[in-house]
Amino acid sequence: MKRIEKVFLILLTIIAVQSVAVANANATESTIARLDADLDGQVSLKEAVSDTQLLRKFARLDNNKDGKLSKQELSGDEFVAQATAKP
Repeated sequence: MKRIEKVFLILLTIIAVQSVAVANANATESTIARLDADLDGQVSLKEAVSDTQLLRKFARLDNNKDGKLSKQELSGDEFVAQATAKP
């Protein structure tokens, strides 16, 4: 019986982790779609002005310092991606 419980807990943990990853990816894509005015697939500093929470973290998230946030840069910060994703 204990073995079945362990397997069940492991499966439940895997499902939970995967759900968080999918939600983060969807939030990141939603953020880019909402803010990307020039449709280049990235959020520039000028585009980020409309989201104060993202604007506050822009410099920290812009890893390559090109003045734009890519999908990879945005997804690196779960809190920003989820908090800035608005319907």
